[in-house]
Amino acid sequence: MTLDGKVFIVTGAASGIVCSSSRPRLKASGVAVATDLADAAVRLDVTDPADWDRAVAEAVGAHGRLDGLVSNAGVSSSGALVDLDLAEFRRVAAVNVEGAFLGIQKVVAQLRRQGTPARGSIVAVASVMASQAAPGTAAYAATKAALSNMARAIGVELGRKGDFIRVNVVAPGPVATPMLRATMLPDRFEDPASWTSVPLGGPADADDIAETIVFLLSDEASFMTSSVAAVDGGWSLT
Repeated sequence: MTLDGKVFIVTGAASGIVCSSSRPRLKASGVAVATDLADAAVRLDVTDPADWDRAVAEAVGAHGRLDGLVSNAGVSSSGALVDLDLAEFRRVAAVNVEGAFLGIQKVVAQLRRQGTPARGSIVAVASVMASQAAPGTAAYAATKAALSNMARAIGVELGRKGDFIRVNVVAPGPVATPMLRATMLPDRFEDPASWTSVPLGGPADADDIAETIVFLLSDEASFMTSSVAAVDGGWSLT
């Protein structure tokens, strides 16, 4: 798979799935403009519209164009319902949902400025928890479900308006990142034996998810939009 020199903004690039170890996979002969609050080429607070305007302008100024977005920035929250205050719920929603909304909105506007019909590819990184139920994940699961369905709705809207902008979702299962133990059933992940019932084992390596993102960005996925690709080793079925 190749991205043929295309330029993509990648959020949440300082750690996790698209950190420095897996970012070369995302480049795949394309250009990944890494953004994050720190330790990235471009500083970006995904919840700030002005920051998005600046990040898009910097990417276009440096590379002459933009071809899409990997909306990966996210935060986690876990714990009992009665201990979850509204401020924490809103913090998670602001990054996981509003941040993704702003990014998709700003990138689509830029893609439309570049030509008619607009062309590009957007991938939102959600989670299998968008469709699975687990205790202690009310805020995280709710926001990932919202992100997943928002992205699918946007994909349908853009297609019906005549844009050639594909919007797809990757739904990873547990991935070996620093966020892992802070989310979804942390007690289960402490015990490697708990993975014996999972068809392909786990947790996944970040590159497993990055490869799927590259595929969805690439022309090989040219007939895919508003789809959700679960990459979880069968975890959600066990």
